[in-house]
Amino acid sequence: MTRNAFSLQQPIRLTRFDTLVAGVIIALVAAIVVIVSLGDRVGVQIVHSEPLGEAATTTAISLTFADVMDWDSVIERMRFDPPLQGDYQATGKTLRFRPDTPLKAGTQVQVTLLAGAQSSSGREVLHDSGFHFSVRSPRVAYLLPADAVPQNVWISDPDDPGSAQQVTFSELGVLNFDVSPDGTRLAYAERNVEGTADIKLLDLKSGEVRRITNCTDANCDTPVWRPDGNLIAYQRIDLNSDFQQVGVSPTRVWLIDLTTNPPSERPLFTDNQILSYAPEWSADGSRIAVFDNNSRGIVVYDMNDGRMSLIPSQSGSDIALSPDGSKVIFPRLIFEQGGAGARSVLQIADLTEGEVTDLIDPDEPIDDVESVWNPDGRHVAIARRYTDNRATRTRQLYLLDTETGQTEELVFDERYFNGFFSWNPEGNQLVIQRFPELTETGDFNQNGRPEVWTYRLSDGSLNQVAQNAYLPHWVP
Repeated sequence: MTRNAFSLQQPIRLTRFDTLVAGVIIALVAAIVVIVSLGDRVGVQIVHSEPLGEAATTTAISLTFADVMDWDSVIERMRFDPPLQGDYQATGKTLRFRPDTPLKAGTQVQVTLLAGAQSSSGREVLHDSGFHFSVRSPRVAYLLPADAVPQNVWISDPDDPGSAQQVTFSELGVLNFDVSPDGTRLAYAERNVEGTADIKLLDLKSGEVRRITNCTDANCDTPVWRPDGNLIAYQRIDLNSDFQQVGVSPTRVWLIDLTTNPPSERPLFTDNQILSYAPEWSADGSRIAVFDNNSRGIVVYDMNDGRMSLIPSQSGSDIALSPDGSKVIFPRLIFEQGGAGARSVLQIADLTEGEVTDLIDPDEPIDDVESVWNPDGRHVAIARRYTDNRATRTRQLYLLDTETGQTEELVFDERYFNGFFSWNPEGNQLVIQRFPELTETGDFNQNGRPEVWTYRLSDGSLNQVAQNAYLPHWVP
């Protein structure tokens, strides 16, 4: 007899844990059904906004979302009070807005995002949201003391010199420095115990300091920020101590890329025959100008396409690259007849037209050297000394209109030599390093020390910020 095998099903017995899990699953399914039926009541969230509290005149405004967004839908819903014009840039989940012109010091800025902006997956920002911040007045940073070591960086409100505060505390001394475009960080060259120099980065809010170059057998100094804050150009001299048959290398310009972690370094030019120094960025960061000792000229390098323009020059210094990077002002030496010495006149090179012309008639009795473009892209401040009956021992400051060639006296005091000056972001003030070469009686000033002053264009007022100080920079 054939028997068919079979098995009996045992009844399922649920433990208390199984019952609990089943209950949770049922509750989650029910919650999902409710959410789907009611829609997204939370929407896309803004997880971070900048700036908050107080900000620089050159600050960028940013919003970071929980999701990647449809950026067009965000941009069309952005509102600023007072109204602002500028450019947007999206990276990851963050949208940054950079105003075309500096924010007005002393104002309050309200930033609002209207409801309706969508993420790339279709979720929406359900409610209007916003924040506000105040715009602080630019401050002035400088090195102090000029007549002793170590030198360190101090920052002061130019209208309140008593507010000065020391921000670097180097035991060996700071050589030079530059302030980031948004006024939040300081890049400075500091002496090492080995006798070399490295560049360090200081966060002015937190006080954090970190080294961003590796110059154990090199001198690295003269940092210059690119306007977007992502790159720093600096001068590097390799000592080549490990190579007996190789001497010290000539100066070359290198770059520090702050977008990498840790920051990375590389030469500005892959061609090591370009011996560059004195870097200067255009205001949009698209071009950088340097002086090349090999070709005896000014090289303007386009960071976007790698093209280079060479402007022959014998001066070797005082390069002034226009805000849009299309023009360069530099001095041309003129040797007087009969060995009566030399003077210089300013020339302007138009990179678009490929032409070099004199800014002012070279037959005029003038000796012009340093020049600094105003942010308006038309005017420059220049250091001038006349060579006729108006001659002075010291150089004075004038405002030159590059379109008309007309000049206007800004700062004139025969006792003072004026040099190393720069415009604030709004273009209505100068900070100047001044040296009192003469006493009030006209005698040589044996106890003279450099001083830091500001000059206000609107009313012609001069204000002393610091004594025994030098290399001033604006802190936006």
